[in-house]
Amino acid sequence: MSDNDKPNLPDLPEKLPDKPLESHDEMIPAPPMEDAGTKALADALSSSFLLVKGLMVILVVVFLGSGVFQVAPNEVAVVLRFGNPVGSGSEQILSQGLHWSFPYPVDEIVRIPIGESRTIDATNCWYRITPDMEITGAEPYASPSLQPGVDGYALTADGNIIHVRAMAKYRIADALRYTFNYLDVTNILENALNNAILNAASKFTADRALYKEKDAFRDAVRLRFLQTIEKANLGVELEPIEVQTKPPMFVKQAFDEVIGAEQVLSQTRNKAEGEAMEITRKAVGEGQAIISDGITRSNMLVQSISSQAEFFSDQLESYKRNPELFRERKLVETMSTVLTNVNDKWFLPGGSEDVKRQIRLMLNREPKETTGADEEEH
Repeated sequence: MSDNDKPNLPDLPEKLPDKPLESHDEMIPAPPMEDAGTKALADALSSSFLLVKGLMVILVVVFLGSGVFQVAPNEVAVVLRFGNPVGSGSEQILSQGLHWSFPYPVDEIVRIPIGESRTIDATNCWYRITPDMEITGAEPYASPSLQPGVDGYALTADGNIIHVRAMAKYRIADALRYTFNYLDVTNILENALNNAILNAASKFTADRALYKEKDAFRDAVRLRFLQTIEKANLGVELEPIEVQTKPPMFVKQAFDEVIGAEQVLSQTRNKAEGEAMEITRKAVGEGQAIISDGITRSNMLVQSISSQAEFFSDQLESYKRNPELFRERKLVETMSTVLTNVNDKWFLPGGSEDVKRQIRLMLNREPKETTGADEEEH
């Protein structure tokens, strides 16, 4: 190191003073006196630091307390931590009550309504209607053609077109699958229901789908819809489906006239079949009565003849012993029966066989005398 690079040091005394130092304080210089402004600033900064610390504690408590949330009775909740569900299995589903999670953006609460019934309306095969027409139930004007891209329709098995509309209600059965496996389940269900309508229409003729087999057509739509959503495993539970079918507006009157004629034909046929069945039942009843009466009379006649034959067989010995007496007795019995059943009797006195007699009978009867009461009746 050169002499120019040496630091400039103060000159030290060549000889220290002989008088010893009384204390160390005499060697340390006294600090400068603090003014009032500096002290006030220091106190203010100290108070500010304490206030900031208190505010930070309060903010932390509020931040953590904001993670308390409540799940309503008709819903469940899932906590997502950085996008992934918290817990495993059934623990991921939070039911009714109070729960806690880290506030956003650490955790996110996804609420899933499960108690309410949701409705989807498939109108791709329905004619164009406005909201006012939907409310009032009015039908569009019967134009001679359909507007492509506006009026929907379904093609039937016999090459005709019909309008079909279906409404389905569903409830959420599996909240996790419904919420996280698909982006928009409602859109999937609506497309599946429209597909079911087109599939069912392709298997039915127009008159069957519109009038004759409406229930079968609805069942076909429901079956196809169920098969589609079961494959997708959407986590929903279906309720009954409503299906409406209508012919195109410009041929609706012709359809109605055909249906009216078929109804009159059906009523006439049913009436004729009813009358035929009534006449048949009456004829069968009368025939059965005649047959029963004939069988009864036949049995009575057989029994009577059998009784008479048995009686005559019993009288055979009496006849053989005295035929004349038997004939006289039978004559008396027969005459008593005959005379009992006749109204008028004439007695001829006996006489000699040599004397010839003439018998004159006045067969016409004398008119009876009528009273006043009889004349009034006549």
